Amino acid sequence: MIAVIKTFKESYIDVRGHLLSWVRVAFTPFLIYLIAVIAMGIGFYLSGGMTYITAEGAVIQHAEQTSAAGGFFNFIYYVFYMLAILVWYINGFRYAALGEEGDKWWNFHWNKRLWKMFLYHLLVIVLFAVYGAIAAGVTIGSYFLAENAFLTALVGIVFGLGFFYLVGRLVLVFLNVAIDKKEALRTSWHVMKGNVLHLIGLFILIWLAIIGLMIVGSVIIVLSGVLLGFVNAMLGYLLMFALAIPFTLFIWLVAAAITMKAIAIVDKQLTK
Repeated sequence: MIAVIKTFKESYIDVRGHLLSWVRVAFTPFLIYLIAVIAMGIGFYLSGGMTYITAEGAVIQHAEQTSAAGGFFNFIYYVFYMLAILVWYINGFRYAALGEEGDKWWNFHWNKRLWKMFLYHLLVIVLFAVYGAIAAGVTIGSYFLAENAFLTALVGIVFGLGFFYLVGRLVLVFLNVAIDKKEALRTSWHVMKGNVLHLIGLFILIWLAIIGLMIVGSVIIVLSGVLLGFVNAMLGYLLMFALAIPFTLFIWLVAAAITMKAIAIVDKQLTK
C-alpha cells in the first residue's frame, strides 16, 4: 500500500535538496524541445502565418509556394518534441529511481531503451485513444437511445472515473521502461492493483503544493512589477515579463521532478 503522506514528504524533500541535479537532468530534453520550438517558428514563418492578418488574398499564393518547406519544419517540430519527451522520461525516471546522471548537463543516448520508450509511448497513446473512442461512443449513444441528460451525464462520469483508474494502473509504465524492467505495462497493471485511490490522493497533495507555490510566486512577481510601476510603468511590465518566464520553467521543473520522484518511491514501496 502507498504511504501517501510519507511519499509526498520524501519526494518534496528530495527535490528541494537536489534541485540543481534536477536542472541538469532536464537540460538535455529542454535543449531538444527548444530546437522543436525554433523549427515550429520557422515553419510558421515560411507558411506565411503572420501575413494572414493583413493580406489574405496574397497569403494564399505565398502559402502554396512555401507549404513544402513549412510542412518540413513542422515535421521537424513534432520529431524533436517527441524526442524531448522520451529523453525526459528516461533521464528523469532513471535519476528519480537510480540517482543516475544528476551530475551531467548533457545526457542523450540513442539506444534500444530510447526506441522501447517510443514504442511504449505509442502503445499508451493508442490505449487511451481506444478508451476515449469507446467512452465517447457509449456516452453519445446513451443520449440518443434514452434522450435523458442525467443518464448521459452519469455515463460520462463513470467513463471519466474509469479514465483516472486506467491512468493509475498504468502510471509505472514509463518508469519501468526507463529502468529496464521487463513487461513494463503488465508489471504496472499488476503492481498498482488496489492502489489507485492512494495514488490519486498523492497526486492531489503534490498539485495542491504546486498550486500554492504558483500563487505565492505569482503574487511576488505582480507586487514587484506594481512597485516598480510606480517609478516607471514600462519597467514594471518588463520586470513582470522577465520574472514570469523563468518562474514558469521553475514551476514546471519542480512539478515534474516531484511527480517523478513520487512515482519512483511508489514503485519502491510496492515492489520491495
